Amino acid sequence: MLRTRQERVELLKAGIFGKTIERLYIKYNNFIIVGNPIFHELVEINTEKIKDIAISQEATAESSL
Repeated sequence: MLRTRQERVELLKAGIFGKTIERLYIKYNNFIIVGNPIFHELVEINTEKIKDIAISQEATAESSL
């Protein structure tokens, strides 16, 4: 069911929402949803550089007093 684009377009034209069509497609094609993937962007942290920045900011703050 709903294997072709035309079948899905006909349902949209009939007033059925896209999310409902997705649910029907999953149900009638025997798909199993095992979980929602969560994507995280990996960020590299250079701790040495952060320490250097903190030390220089402290030195600047002390010299301005």
